[in-house]
Amino acid sequence: MATNATSDDESHYLAIADKSLPVAIVLGIILSPVAYYYVGRTKLAVINFFTLNYLMLGLLLVPIHVYKIISGARSREGGKPAGSSL
Repeated sequence: MATNATSDDESHYLAIADKSLPVAIVLGIILSPVAYYYVGRTKLAVINFFTLNYLMLGLLLVPIHVYKIISGARSREGGKPAGSSL
């Protein structure tokens, strides 16, 4: 059972690590909820939408947070470096 959960976690992080970092950052600047949805954080996307982009603080915070989510998933998977877009 523990192996199943571990493989689910690994596939989740691998899916996030495969996302394009420049696309995620541009989405974070232009459409913050879509950026969260792009990296698989649906709950954060809904919260961001209903709080009016965290009272406009999201214009600064969301691109940074999305960058940290993707780079963290990449470092956990030992995959592509944080600046890589391919």
